[in-house]
Amino acid sequence: MTNKQTHTELLTTLADGAITRLSKLPQPVVRVCGPLTSGGYGYNENLRRFRIAEERLKMEGDVVFDYFKGNSDELVIKDAGIKWTDVMEYYHKPILASQLIKKAYFMPKWETSNGAKWEREFISKSTTIEIAELSDEWFV
Repeated sequence: MTNKQTHTELLTTLADGAITRLSKLPQPVVRVCGPLTSGGYGYNENLRRFRIAEERLKMEGDVVFDYFKGNSDELVIKDAGIKWTDVMEYYHKPILASQLIKKAYFMPKWETSNGAKWEREFISKSTTIEIAELSDEWFV
């Protein structure tokens, strides 16, 4: 088995688990998109902003698919050193294609992130997920 196959299997298993968690949430479900591992403000600040956005959306009454709470997907993926293109193809794509997410909120500087640009293009061309923008004021 090659490293590529191992990574693909790992990402597929993680995506299946994420879709199972997602399917148990009351609809409609939203998610946050934006820079995390590339672009934006650097990983730690990007992660802080992700968490702020998710919490604010929850406070406003949205059901948010939280990639960080109750699972270790992000840590497992980051520690495995998997190429971002594989993460998008085998983890994020199946989640987005499930159509269980109804709205995607893009954080500022999403266009500086390889993954967020990929998500934006995939969502706009291949799904019915609504796209919204979060302003910088959300994070001050």
